[in-house]
Amino acid sequence: MAGKKKDKKGRVLRPGEYQRKDGTYQYRWADEYGKRHYIYNKSLDKLREEEKQIQVATIKGISTA
Repeated sequence: MAGKKKDKKGRVLRPGEYQRKDGTYQYRWADEYGKRHYIYNKSLDKLREEEKQIQVATIKGISTA
C-alpha cells in the first residue's frame, strides 16, 4: 500500500501538490473543460494560499484560465 507523498522536509503534500527536483512546489488542477493548469511557488505556504484562492474562485464560478 502506498504511503502519503512528502516533500524533502517530511511535510505531507495534499492531492495535486508536488515538489519538483529543483525544490519548488507545483499545484496542478483541471478546469471544468478538463484543461490542466499549473502554478508554482518556492514556498509551500504561499502555494497553499494561491491554491485556496483558486478553489474559492472555482466555487464562485469564476474562470481561472
